[in-house]
Amino acid sequence: MIVKMSRVTFLLFDAYGTLVELDNFYERLQRSFAQNAAFEIPLDAMRRAAHREMRHYIKHSLRANRRDECELLRTECAQVLADALREENLQYDFSPAISYRVLDASIVFRAYQETRETLLQLLERGFSMGVLSNWDGRLPQVLRDLELDGFFDFVVSSAQVGYEKPDARFFEFGLQKIRISHPQIETENCIYIGDHWGKDVVPSRLMGMQAIWVVRNQRDFTSGETATNDENVPQVSNLRDLIPLLDFSTTDKSAQRAPDEHRFELRIQN
Repeated sequence: MIVKMSRVTFLLFDAYGTLVELDNFYERLQRSFAQNAAFEIPLDAMRRAAHREMRHYIKHSLRANRRDECELLRTECAQVLADALREENLQYDFSPAISYRVLDASIVFRAYQETRETLLQLLERGFSMGVLSNWDGRLPQVLRDLELDGFFDFVVSSAQVGYEKPDARFFEFGLQKIRISHPQIETENCIYIGDHWGKDVVPSRLMGMQAIWVVRNQRDFTSGETATNDENVPQVSNLRDLIPLLDFSTTDKSAQRAPDEHRFELRIQN
């Protein structure tokens, strides 16, 4: 099926699981505990404990915008991680300071292999892009460290705004940011690209936006949720697949000088 659209399309991205991921988080935790506390923790136990920590972070990241708030949340997460490991019936005895140091050293983000290349190609094709993601106040710095921030008109985290996905107010804030530079844009000409069905795809479509669902083979959902695409939503396995999905059909070549006059076809691959 081909859905014809006109005028500019603004691409709005989720961050974690879409643009970036944690770099071998469980293995880093395992190595760091061995180095800092002389504990050899089985990887499956480490993974279960880390999922507890991650769920605590997800639940409370909205209140961590300022640096001191982010530090407090990380301290809490380190304690959750330590408690979870003790509940594994393993006799671990380490100080909160060690748990914090291990966690802090293990949280390292990396861009997916195709992220930079794809963003560059989209930028060259005239797309404007932004990031709207559930994250604490450190999200802009994370993308700066990975040298990805320059691709986007704006980077907004839920902690900055005070709302988080799937709250419609968070998406509305994103649309307001888009209209600062594209005041005439229609909501239907904005596409939200994310990896979570319930937090990305469903609410963005309810707002009147288009949605593209990123379903990576190795996506590690801490909550274990699953979803089935039964609504004919465009689906990709990596960001590189966005390029053929967004297929330009400009009839007036001069219009390419003005991105807001692009015409294209959004090809939905079943």
